[in-house]
Amino acid sequence: MEVSQAFAWVDATMRADSALVAAATGGIWQGFADIGVTAPYAQYSEQAGTDTITINAKRLFLRLLLQIKAIGPTGPTTSGYAALVVIANRIDALFGRVGSITLSPGVMLSCYREQPLSYEELINGAQWSHLGGLYHIDLQGS
Repeated sequence: MEVSQAFAWVDATMRADSALVAAATGGIWQGFADIGVTAPYAQYSEQAGTDTITINAKRLFLRLLLQIKAIGPTGPTTSGYAALVVIANRIDALFGRVGSITLSPGVMLSCYREQPLSYEELINGAQWSHLGGLYHIDLQGS
């Protein structure tokens, strides 16, 4: 399945980046982080996906939109936003514009940021921020 191939590639690419790993002290997570994880951390998930098919309904490749971002507390008593900026900058350096990469199996045809992402929420009365982007990935399966 192409989505699992994309997730594996994103996860491995982020874990191989020492600056991202150093800044994301809470780790790198698909979907939700475990309860009790100390932020900041990096997170990725599928936002949308579309199959590109031939006239005979044969799938050529998958177009994915992944949300890849940094998450952490950023209230007035924390210095957490600086760490989120480091993580988000590393994410953009890794996925901002990538050409064809052979996967096993399949090929990641292209990856680029389609739009930036930045929003805040309250968690147990504390301000948390999300900083990153929506990344377009074209992936051809086996």
